[in-house]
Amino acid sequence: MTFHDDCLVFDGHTDVPTRLWEAPADLSAELADRHIDLPRLRRGGVDALVFALYVPAALPAEAGREHARTLYRLAGEQLGSGLRQAESAEEVRRAARRGEVAAVFGLENGRPLGGPGGMDFLAECASMGARYVTLTHVASHEWCDASTGEALHGGLAPEGIPIVREMNRRGILPDVSHVSDAAVAQVLAVSAVPPVASHSSARALCDHPRNLPDDLVRDVARRGGVVMANSFPAFVDPAACRASRELIPALQAMEEAHLDDPAALAAEVERFFVDHPLPPVPLSALVDHLIHLIELGGEEHVGIGTDFDGIPQTLVGFEDVARFPDLTAALLERGVDRAGVRLILGENFLRLLAAAEKAAG
Repeated sequence: MTFHDDCLVFDGHTDVPTRLWEAPADLSAELADRHIDLPRLRRGGVDALVFALYVPAALPAEAGREHARTLYRLAGEQLGSGLRQAESAEEVRRAARRGEVAAVFGLENGRPLGGPGGMDFLAECASMGARYVTLTHVASHEWCDASTGEALHGGLAPEGIPIVREMNRRGILPDVSHVSDAAVAQVLAVSAVPPVASHSSARALCDHPRNLPDDLVRDVARRGGVVMANSFPAFVDPAACRASRELIPALQAMEEAHLDDPAALAAEVERFFVDHPLPPVPLSALVDHLIHLIELGGEEHVGIGTDFDGIPQTLVGFEDVARFPDLTAALLERGVDRAGVRLILGENFLRLLAAAEKAAG
């Protein structure tokens, strides 16, 4: 057994459910049109991953709830031999011991939790097994500002504070990826459990607003939270970031035009990036971010949230989940010791899930 195989590897953010909504498939077979399937999870030594129930920013609360339910159903149809849902840290460990891959659910975009029926839907998310909620996505909504949206509330609206506290009560982590800096600071102040940034890289190395600045990385670490670096080239490399910003209006228009036609949306986005590719970025750029996060917060507060199956272009050398052993090798080559690599690959995130479970009331 290699050192990598002996580690518990936990990818903290993937968009498998959305990819299944766009193009139904059988994850037990190798799938050339996506980044994740069971054969490559096994080859990559991946023990667990988060299935994000992504709610597009354009959907109002009730429509967003229905969309999340649809994604949950589609993902649930994939569970069975070799891929099993886990709702606790211990269930993740048990699945790994059995040689199964654990799927943990998260809600990406908390907009459906606001307004009438919002708290009921949070209870429903808990019953579905959601173990974190990314508070918003690309746009600010009724109770939380986004890093790439308008400053409607100066962070969290008053309604957002009881939502975060109810998440605590139900053992659900607040996820501060995508949220504004002010909202991150407020979550740190009001949450009874440490937050996770499930797929956010370092703004100091790539100046994108959805990456975390150094002071907030330190603050998340001081609270015991985990910052999990994202592998999308536009979030780790300055040149790719600049190129991607020019594409955002067209991509948002595509999403809004095809909310009811996922296959058409997926095909149009794929064609768009064939015609407008980002500059190639190597795996070493992601490792740079991980090293920077370690220097700021310590290796006990760093993880990986690839965003696989939700990104249109991948790093060179880290094209899918089968390449996780190459990430392990790169971290070791950069001087991270074996204990630290174990923490980064999965133990840190697993510790945070256990902390949320323990704090639940």
